[in-house]
Amino acid sequence: MSKIALIKEIYQLDENDLPMRKEALEKIAPYAQEIMDRFYERLLEKEEFKDFIPEERIPELKRKQIDFVASLLSEPFDDRLYAKIAKVGIAHYHIRLDPLYMSYGYHLLSELILALSKKEPSLLPYLKLIIKYLKVAEAIMGEEYFAQKSLEHSPYRGNDLFLAVNRLHRAYMVCRASMQEEGGGKPDEAHADRFFESLDDLKPYRGVLKEAGLDLAVIRRHCTELLHADSPQESGRAAEALERSIIRPLNDLGVTAYLSLSSSLAAVRAMTDIVYRRSVMKNAQIDRAHVENNIETILTDTYGWAIDRLEFLDEEPGEEACDIVKHLYFDRESAIVYLCIILKDVSNRIYIQEGIDLLAETMKLTLFLRMKAG
Repeated sequence: MSKIALIKEIYQLDENDLPMRKEALEKIAPYAQEIMDRFYERLLEKEEFKDFIPEERIPELKRKQIDFVASLLSEPFDDRLYAKIAKVGIAHYHIRLDPLYMSYGYHLLSELILALSKKEPSLLPYLKLIIKYLKVAEAIMGEEYFAQKSLEHSPYRGNDLFLAVNRLHRAYMVCRASMQEEGGGKPDEAHADRFFESLDDLKPYRGVLKEAGLDLAVIRRHCTELLHADSPQESGRAAEALERSIIRPLNDLGVTAYLSLSSSLAAVRAMTDIVYRRSVMKNAQIDRAHVENNIETILTDTYGWAIDRLEFLDEEPGEEACDIVKHLYFDRESAIVYLCIILKDVSNRIYIQEGIDLLAETMKLTLFLRMKAG
């Protein structure tokens, strides 16, 4: 069951409640600023919140809170809204906000919203619906918060970060291509918007990226300069500065090296343990289903961030059909099976391909030696 389906079932969300949610948004809109003012007053009464809420940012945070609640009440509950809610939970993890404080914030906001029913009893059905969706948002944020915590202590913690970096890289390459088509001018508005969206996706990771040499604030500044350049000379200088701020750090970025190395080591450990050592210790015969399941599990667990599709074929595929092809020989069945891997569009793709190819070759040889020994 998908995360969204599970949330809908647990909280008994009605597929057809969007009109009432929008109506609830209209009903509560006149009170939104008052609620936010009181909300931050109450939060800042507690010392532990002062470290996370700089006073100068309060107006911005109030606006973001209002926008967030408006999204909850005005958008369909689908993958897009789930991702928007999840992103807030991930951001809270990266600023190291204790989840107890996050829950307290939701409790306080719900309390302040429900208090409106004393002034306007007719609002109660709408207020209950708003609080229901706040509870849903709290549950999603908590889930994603602890998922990030688990990822940080696993060799796969960089998956989301790595894919977001590659979205930025792709968005930049599209922008650059559109500028070249215009003879070195500005990117078109749609491409620029996608580029800024990809920068926003990386906000939760801006600290670690800055340490690795990719400064999101600098990139955004150069992009803004490019869009507002008044002459071809200014445009050219801004484009060069933007390229320097992206391409070199991406090429040097430790994210690729870290992910490739940790994924490779994890795959080697898993392969040695599952494909070879356990089977020898148990003196078990290795059949095709066993091997295919183990190889798929190992590669998707360790390189899932880079692999788009993995399959086993009885017939050898054409040269252009897959990025990596390895033939696996099964002695008992006297059969050859072809392991075919297609990669995602990731940065430094050639190095990732070489790493996975080497692992697949090692698996093939491990399997061959095991068959020979058995």
